[in-house]
Amino acid sequence: MVLNWLIKSLAVLFLLLLLAGKAFSRDELDFEEFMGMMSETMTDEQLNELSFQVPWFVKILGYGYGDFSGDGKDDIILSIREKDVTPKKTVDVYFFENVDNKTYRLIKKKNYKWFEITLEVAFMVKAGKCYVTNRDDNNWYFTSFEIKGGKLLQVAREKFPIEFENAGN
Repeated sequence: MVLNWLIKSLAVLFLLLLLAGKAFSRDELDFEEFMGMMSETMTDEQLNELSFQVPWFVKILGYGYGDFSGDGKDDIILSIREKDVTPKKTVDVYFFENVDNKTYRLIKKKNYKWFEITLEVAFMVKAGKCYVTNRDDNNWYFTSFEIKGGKLLQVAREKFPIEFENAGN
């Protein structure tokens, strides 16, 4: 009973944080569409540099930005699917560090499986950390990351069992 309440409370808290943070997703965006949208947020130089680090024949499934490297500059995280490259039922997540508001450095590319829909791999940047969610058939996973010394460091990882028989109760 208490565990169910805790899981539901954490899920609601995460959704509220997600709505309050700078994280976005849609069904899919072409890379060119994404770059056009980000032209309001990034400089031309940043967009140009980012275009050299992300394959062009991708679909952007989600993105978020905010400072998770601790330098006061907005870093960026993207989930993408690259045609004929990304394995089925997975997305590639790119973690980029902002370098002097001029360019982005790819810190890490991680592949995440999704179970029912691609938006299960979601993220947000809040309070100096990047939070990533994903799930399998039995559990939800909430992982927080920071960029320190040019490396992506996992800060915490929590696992919450999915209890389908208690869903909605």
